[in-house]
Amino acid sequence: MTDADVEAFHNAQVVEEAQLATAPAAAGDPVPLGLLVFALGSTVLGISLLGYVPLEVQGNTIMPIVFAATGLGLVITTVWAARIGETFVATVLGAFAAFWISYAALVIGLAHNWYAIPPTAVLHTIGQFLIAWDIVIFMLFLVSLRIPLLFSLILGAGTIGVALITIGVLESSSGFQRAGGVFVLIFAALGYYGYLGTAIVSVGGEPLPFGKPALSLLSRK
Repeated sequence: MTDADVEAFHNAQVVEEAQLATAPAAAGDPVPLGLLVFALGSTVLGISLLGYVPLEVQGNTIMPIVFAATGLGLVITTVWAARIGETFVATVLGAFAAFWISYAALVIGLAHNWYAIPPTAVLHTIGQFLIAWDIVIFMLFLVSLRIPLLFSLILGAGTIGVALITIGVLESSSGFQRAGGVFVLIFAALGYYGYLGTAIVSVGGEPLPFGKPALSLLSRK
């Protein structure tokens, strides 16, 4: 092999490596999985808040799904979304992953007295947890006004649902907690709809309508 042949081979190799480096990756879409596991956790939470299981074991009965399926599933989709550069998608998925995992830590920790919180302070401990997360969900809702309406409806229902649950906890009102459970099931249903809409597209189907962004609808008036 002559020097010219070696140089030609080297140049071809450089070109091939450059093409591979700049070729778009088969990244996929993390949203279908994210919406599915989000709706799954929301379903069991909503059912439990409606009194399907006794109040004293309510938290423990949903932990296997809330932590192992929803929490960890959303961690996977958060990393996936961040890897493909979907900043807001990663933010939403990551925030809800943190919510479900921290909720599991709260319930299990209180049940086993990991945090040595006096019984008189447990109610307000849960209250401040819910208030803080309701603010986070509301912040996500505000940004979602610039994306398809479905996602604003999910986050809006989530904000209202958590607010009602918070009032129910602090006021020891089963009525408010059940109302919160209804809103939790509403955003679970919206999550399942969103899953169908995005999953159908991934297998070559026609997308379901998600609605135009709320801000664009308001700007028409």
